[in-house]
Amino acid sequence: MKKHPMEWVTAGLAQLAFAFLYVPIVAVVVLSFNASELTYRWGGFSTKWYSVLANDAQLLDGLRVSAIVGAASATLATLFGFMAAAALAKGEFRGKQAFMGLVATPLLVPEIVLGVALLTVFIQAKVNLGFATLSVGHLVVNLPYAVLILAGAYGTLDPSLSEAGADLGCSRWQVMRRITIPLMAPALMATWLLCFTISFGNIVISTFTNGVGTTTLPLRVFSMLKTGLTPEINALGTVLIGFTLLIVLAVGVRQLRDLLVTDRN
Repeated sequence: MKKHPMEWVTAGLAQLAFAFLYVPIVAVVVLSFNASELTYRWGGFSTKWYSVLANDAQLLDGLRVSAIVGAASATLATLFGFMAAAALAKGEFRGKQAFMGLVATPLLVPEIVLGVALLTVFIQAKVNLGFATLSVGHLVVNLPYAVLILAGAYGTLDPSLSEAGADLGCSRWQVMRRITIPLMAPALMATWLLCFTISFGNIVISTFTNGVGTTTLPLRVFSMLKTGLTPEINALGTVLIGFTLLIVLAVGVRQLRDLLVTDRN
């Protein structure tokens, strides 16, 4: 059967969209094996930039800071988001709409405004800038995403399951631990990974809330623009891409295994 012209147009636009998304990623991986010191000129195959990366103390320290702050802010955002989602889903209370509006406010306010506001608060409170202020700043950005995602997931739960657990003698904590949290596990994991990703790549808030010895990886890479980037950055990007693919693959394998177990049952 002949395809309608619009189908050809749609297919072509989809291919262009995929090329726009994935060609830069492929280019980063290929150029990480570039022997030249210029990121845009191919000078032959070499793995020396991975060796340079392994011995770059500043980049590795930035990676460590970003990982610690990302894990801390993602964990706190997921925890607070879960508690807020539970409160929002369990019933009506005065000020519920206002609370949702306050939660969503950081999504509407430009990050540079949030950064200036947070820095002002920290200075007025005489708080030393460091891991704590970085984590709080990233938490402010992550919390709205966590609340909105988990509130939506919490709303899809069947309330009769919790009621059945209570009828069988479970306390509120047992219902939460044995029923609610296992059912919410995929949403909790997705929320944590999203918040970690947002925190890991944040530049604006990090600029205002980082202190001495707590320069994140994006800020470190951004500062390298002054002296010129080398394929070492491509090597770093390739390592991060590979780590991300491993996580996606692990999650996919787990979901496939769960589906197979469900089909057998």
